[in-house]
Amino acid sequence: MMKLVEFSVTNYRSITVANKIKLHDFTVLVGKNNEGKSNLLNALNVAMMVVRENGYIKRAQVARGRYKSQFYDWERDFPVQFQGRTRGLESIFKLEFQLNEMELVEFQKETKIRGNEAIPITVRIGRDNIPKLEVPKKGSSSYKEKSTLVTKFISERIYINYIQAVRTEQMALRTLKDVIDIELMRLDDNSDYRDAVNKIYSLRQTVLDDISDQLLAPMKVFLPNLKDIKMEQTDKSRFDFWPRTQQLDIILDDGVATSIDHKGDGIKSLVTLAILKERSTKQGASLIAIEEPESHLHSGAIHNLVEVIKGIAKNNQVIISTHNPLFVQQNSISSNIIINEGDAHPAKNISEIRSILGVWPSDNLKNARFVLVVEGEEDRVSLIKILPLYSDVIKKALLNNQLVIKSLGGASNLVHDLADLQHSMCNYVVLLDNDKAGSEAAKKALSKGLLKTEQLRQTICNGMSEAEFEDCLNPEMYILSLEEKYNITIRGHKEFKTKKKWSDRLKNVFLDQGIKWSAAVEFEVKAIVAGCIPENGNLDKILIPQKSGFISGLVSAVEKMVSDEMNNK
Repeated sequence: MMKLVEFSVTNYRSITVANKIKLHDFTVLVGKNNEGKSNLLNALNVAMMVVRENGYIKRAQVARGRYKSQFYDWERDFPVQFQGRTRGLESIFKLEFQLNEMELVEFQKETKIRGNEAIPITVRIGRDNIPKLEVPKKGSSSYKEKSTLVTKFISERIYINYIQAVRTEQMALRTLKDVIDIELMRLDDNSDYRDAVNKIYSLRQTVLDDISDQLLAPMKVFLPNLKDIKMEQTDKSRFDFWPRTQQLDIILDDGVATSIDHKGDGIKSLVTLAILKERSTKQGASLIAIEEPESHLHSGAIHNLVEVIKGIAKNNQVIISTHNPLFVQQNSISSNIIINEGDAHPAKNISEIRSILGVWPSDNLKNARFVLVVEGEEDRVSLIKILPLYSDVIKKALLNNQLVIKSLGGASNLVHDLADLQHSMCNYVVLLDNDKAGSEAAKKALSKGLLKTEQLRQTICNGMSEAEFEDCLNPEMYILSLEEKYNITIRGHKEFKTKKKWSDRLKNVFLDQGIKWSAAVEFEVKAIVAGCIPENGNLDKILIPQKSGFISGLVSAVEKMVSDEMNNK
């Protein structure tokens, strides 16, 4: 479908200099407060709505200069500091649209213009508030002569939903109902609607019921107790063609059927976004601009909302402004636009995004894009030596500090540390012991949306119900060091031959020979074992092949994490 690939604006509110922005399927505007993110989204909405208005109003009205946009007011929107000058008194919006092959065929048929897939449109609005639209196609007079046909073609095939930061109940309801109005516009071409007013109620209700059915599943993500959603027309006697939602009420049943009027602003925002995610794309291409989607939502809902917006971006172009690092496009750095001191440019690296958002990771993560999270310090030391023997990609990433191996200091710290890593905009893979503590920590992180199944690996060893990292290491590498340190016998000891996990086996060996086992002793023993792994050693001598398969899986997950980022640069 058609896409908006480029946008710029000059002389609109705080934006006085043109900044050309390339738009992707999902574009994120990041910046400090009062740097122009909201004004940029507002400007995009003005330009798109003017194009759409131009495509629907009567041509004669435009020709006679009677058409004034309802979305722009010169005294409000033109920079105040320039309103007293004698020249340059227009706000200028520039859009560039890209058509697919099928749309090009339709374009030629409707406009009689042969052209390529790129169509620029310029919107100028001066003191009289009357928009002037141009198609400044270089080397082609046909575009300029038929600018009305060109803009009509565009306006019929792409539309925008602009969702402002929800700051008041009235704004929240208006935003929500504006989105539903766009859905109801598909009735405009229905002959029954136009020819038989007495059918309007049932036709509208069919659409509303369809929206309600589509909403239930996505909204249950945020409201687990939600049983039903109903959209009811509150005044059956009145059927104004516009606006269609004046007589609409939305009922959410989460045990008690309640009008959305009496729900919080966060719920209104979630319903709006859920509608956008589930709706049909039959109307044509869609551009969705969302200002600070995280507004009025608690942290748990924001995690789910990230996935909802990514789902929206599969069938729509999405551009958002945000202060929340969870929305940053980590796998496509150039899709994040830095807004700072009147300038807008694609982010160059993750450090630049962190700086503008005021995110300051710990020193060891300052330059890292990728993190391998492990349970203990001894696991970290071991893997720093082992992983480069498996993979040159991982070896290089470790050497240039793109990849850091981070120790949790215990599985119970997983949720806290993953939340910090998300805030620091790090991609991560997690390796946990395959025991009760590791499995419970993984389950909790998965349930909170901090971890995905594909990011998780556990130390699963053949023939063992529970295992930890040391279970995959060849005992011949470290037994002598432990025996000499503690003056005990490990080789051949019956307790060391059982199928219990490694630390339980060592504990029983120590106890059997009169040495108390404690957390401090366990830490010291594991540190000795990790220290016995040679640098640039032979994997066949370091690992037990039958019990180290999970490391191959871990290597694949880490390589994919690193490679995906490199491929998206």
